[in-house]
Amino acid sequence: MILGVKSENNQQVVPPTTAEEPAQGEDKNQYHKDVTAEDKKARKAAKAAEKKARAEKSVANKAAAAAGSTQNQGQKKEKPPKEHSAVPSESTTKLIEENAQLTKTTEQLAAKMETLVIEDVKINGSLKPAIKKSTGVEKNVRHVHNVIMPSVVTFDLPKNQTKTLPSASDSDEAVASEIESTAIAQLDDATSFVHIHPAFLTLMAKAELEKIPDVETVCIQFIAAFKEFLRDWTVEREKNNINASTFGHDLDLAIRPQLAHMTQNGHWPLPFALGNTVRLLKRTIKRLEESTNMKCEEELQVYLEDTLAINFCHAYKAISQLLVRKIQQFKKVVVFDWCPVVNHVLLEAKQQIPDMQLSVIDANSNGRGTRHVKSFVDQGYNVKYVTMKGASWASLASGVLILGCSAIFANGAVAARKGALAVVLCANHYNIPVIVVAEHFKFIDKGQVYQRVALLGRQNIECIQSDLVTAVVTDLRILGPTSAPAVLKAKALTDMA
Repeated sequence: MILGVKSENNQQVVPPTTAEEPAQGEDKNQYHKDVTAEDKKARKAAKAAEKKARAEKSVANKAAAAAGSTQNQGQKKEKPPKEHSAVPSESTTKLIEENAQLTKTTEQLAAKMETLVIEDVKINGSLKPAIKKSTGVEKNVRHVHNVIMPSVVTFDLPKNQTKTLPSASDSDEAVASEIESTAIAQLDDATSFVHIHPAFLTLMAKAELEKIPDVETVCIQFIAAFKEFLRDWTVEREKNNINASTFGHDLDLAIRPQLAHMTQNGHWPLPFALGNTVRLLKRTIKRLEESTNMKCEEELQVYLEDTLAINFCHAYKAISQLLVRKIQQFKKVVVFDWCPVVNHVLLEAKQQIPDMQLSVIDANSNGRGTRHVKSFVDQGYNVKYVTMKGASWASLASGVLILGCSAIFANGAVAARKGALAVVLCANHYNIPVIVVAEHFKFIDKGQVYQRVALLGRQNIECIQSDLVTAVVTDLRILGPTSAPAVLKAKALTDMA
């Protein structure tokens, strides 16, 4: 084989075309060639005639059906009802037997309920319910899958034991006054309020209405409620002539339902500061060793008064003396949210430093920070009020940030209301010192932060790391945030004394 030269052997072999292919094409087009235009018109006319005939036939059938239905109805009225001659099957007989057994059991239950009610009336004698007994059980049953099932047992109260409650438009006090106290006292369920003192119920109502703004107010109102509870509990104990040797043990048991009610059976933990207060209170209760119940009550009342004086009155004065010296160096103060200790310090500082300037940063418009504004305006002082959007401007124009808190942990972290972390970061950005104010009872030996606690509504809590805080001012002294263990140790020594 030589390139460029044609040879006889290299000729391409073309497959021969068969004669069948054109024949097939001719067969396909043969039908279209034979059909003419006249044939097509004839076929269309035939189809139209068939459609018309079908429509006429359907109309005639409908008319005949309508006439036949009227005749059948007349015949049905004349015919007598047919008798069921079918023999009952095994399944129906079983259902009948089960129905009979259920009726017997319902009658037995009704008899037992009558005896139980009669015995209850003989023992208590307060309420006299009677079971409504019908002559036929079928009146008090319901049918499920062709089986008669017993329904709810109904009760009738005598007319002299029933009371009509006021309408829904009346006040809640009127409704509560109409309900008999005997019926409420018999409730032993955990959801009832029988064992909850009215003072703690009032405290919970205030918390639900969000009328408790801060942790300090929670502690003060809890101590006031416990004092009222202790007074009433001791009087009842004296009436029953119970020995004073078990005063501490019985009081510890009596306070547990109150605490469970406040925490909603442990669903929400107590605030950290209030937890410290309750723990010290329980320790004091267990140490009671007086001869009479009244002396035990007097000792506890003195302890509660001392707690209020030390944790609030004396602590506020000591903190203000330490912090006013720092405010004199800066004279431009910015605060976040509301804190009663900070407000007390600022009012005293304003009296001693007339040229002090105050800016308030609030989490929301018309939030809790307006309490600072109102207290200063009532005294005739000027205040700058901004929201979180103006936190950068307020921090840039200030010299020191003073912040309240809910608790200080053992690692130096600070628990404050949500939004405080953003303000602290803003102050650190402009190199402004951050001073946290906290009483000694707010120091806790835990490291866990709960986003929400009991008695403070929907106030969320967040954690501020210790390296973002410059100093912590307590009623003991000014110290760094990492010195929290020293405060905890000193507090433990004073508590054990």
